[in-house]
Parts: sequence; structure tokens; C-alpha cells
Amino acid sequence: MRVTFSQSFRNASSDINLAAERLAVAQAQVSSGRRISKASDDPAGANSAIAGHATIGALDAYTKTADSTTSRLSIADSMLSDIINKITAAQTAAISARGSVTTQSQRDAAAATLQAVSDSLLGDLNAQSHGSYLFSGSKATTSPYTSTAGTVSAYQGNTTGVSVDLGQGRTAQMSFDGSAITQGTDTVDVFSVLASLVTAAKTGNNTAIGLGLDALDRAFNRATLAQTQVGTSFAALDDVRATLSTERLDVSNQLSTTEDANIASAITTMTQADTAYRAALAAFARIGNVSLMDYLK
Repeated sequence: MRVTFSQSFRNASSDINLAAERLAVAQAQVSSGRRISKASDDPAGANSAIAGHATIGALDAYTKTADSTTSRLSIADSMLSDIINKITAAQTAAISARGSVTTQSQRDAAAATLQAVSDSLLGDLNAQSHGSYLFSGSKATTSPYTSTAGTVSAYQGNTTGVSVDLGQGRTAQMSFDGSAITQGTDTVDVFSVLASLVTAAKTGNNTAIGLGLDALDRAFNRATLAQTQVGTSFAALDDVRATLSTERLDVSNQLSTTEDANIASAITTMTQADTAYRAALAAFARIGNVSLMDYLK
């Protein structure tokens, strides 16, 4: 069967194009380090890679939420430490005002300290993180307490704490019921207790001071319990971050197996493709050297 010049030309051109395409793919794998650059390279692998990247995106979002929640809890922890210290200061002041030998100036000084503690506690309980109140329950934009002419309002928040989703059923609390700290099961809150103590200290009412000290002791216990709960949340968040980091590493390793090229193998393939490409070019060049007499043979 006689092979025409045009057939030889088409065959040689096809060989060059195929060799060039294979060489380009091999060069791309070596330069990028990736086995899959488009879905057609490996449809099944590409689908697996898409799912893997989506999983990493979700894990990164959960990690960001955990970091944000930790920052918020750090503020709450600091405020609770301050609340505990101020309740302790109030207890000390109330004790100093009690007794039959206490002078009026001592009682007045104790009353001034108690009032200062009340004013300062108001600021702690109205603490915010990025414009969101920490101790208003789920009413994040509502100040838990307000003060008018020195009188502190009733609790303005609600009793619903807010938790954030950290994936796979894991959650962490990020806002708290302020009334559980200031009042709990007592009939009045700590601000009312301090207001009564201010009056009792000034007048030397030892019975009222004793009742106030008992109420402050319960407030101290409530604040300590709240801080313990925050500490528990810190520990849980540390565990969550460690778990998320491990999960992300596992998925990243799977992605690497799916997407990344074996560089040594890719270089060998590229060398072979380059050799084939050069051979195809040489074969094409030889076609141009065929004379008319060769086709007449």
C-alpha cells in the first residue's frame, strides 16, 4: 500500500501535537508540583480534592470561631476576677464598719468604699466584646444594668446563655446570664445588697451589716462558680483546637496524596516526553527530505 506525502504529513503533525501535549502536562506537573490542575486530569481525584478543600474550609471556620470565643472568654474571665476582688473588698469594708467601738469617720469611710465597689461592679457587668455584652444572656445589644441618679436598674438581659457551634456536636458558651452572678436565688441582687450596706455602715446597724455580709458571701460563691465555668470552657476550647488541627492535618495529607505529583516520577515522565517530542520533530523534518523519486519507487 502506497503512503502519500499528505498522509505522512498528517501523521507526523499528529505525532508532534500529541508529544507536545504530553510534554506540556509533564512540565506543568514538575513546575507546579501538582498532579491535578484541572478536572479532566483525574475526574475522580478532582471530586475528592473538591470535597477535601471544602472540609478544610469548614475546619478553618470552626478554628476561627474557637479563637474568637477564646478572646471573648478572656474578657469575661478578667471581669469575673475583678468582680470577685471587688466583692472581697466590699466584705472587708463592711466588716470594718461593724462593732461598737467603730467611729463615725470609720463608718463613713467604709460606706464610701462600698459605694465605690457598687459603681465599679456596674462597669464590670456591662463589659463588652466587639460591641456585644458578655453578661446579658442572649440580649447581646442590651446593657445588663443601667444607673440613674446612683440607683442601679434591675437586670435588663435574659437568662439564656449563647453557645457557638464548633462542629461535630461541639459547642462553647460565649455569653452569660448576669443575674445568675448578681442575684441567683436571692431575693435581691448584689447592687441592692451594697446599697443597704452603705446605709447600714453609716448608721452602724450591725444586724443589717451581718445580713449584708452573708449576701456578699453568696455573691462571691456565684462569681467564683461562673469563673470556674469559664475555665472549663477554656479547657474545652483548647481540646477543640487540638482536634481541629489534627483533623485539618489528616485532610491536608489526603489532599496531598490526591493532588500532589511525585516529583521524581514527574521528572522522569517529562524527560521521556521531551525525548518523544524531539523524535517527532526529527521525523517530521525527514518528511521534507523525501524526493519525488522516493514516491515513484
